[in-house]
Amino acid sequence: MGGAKRARSYAKFLESEVVICYKERKKANNVESMTLIGDVKDKNVVLVDDMIDTAGTLTKAADVMMENGAASVRAMATH
Repeated sequence: MGGAKRARSYAKFLESEVVICYKERKKANNVESMTLIGDVKDKNVVLVDDMIDTAGTLTKAADVMMENGAASVRAMATH
């Protein structure tokens, strides 16, 4: 199951919205840039990822959420 599809499943269960963080990277474990698609202002955000290795993606995504006005950020991963 892809990340966006998994996020939609969680959003449906939690009766919430989905925003997407589109990441660009030129090599593994190095996120070049991240673009937020959606509105997180004053919202409690749950980041969903499939795997945590270095946590670089989650850390960068959390920074992007806070920079865009999220009230709080939490993260979860399948493994």
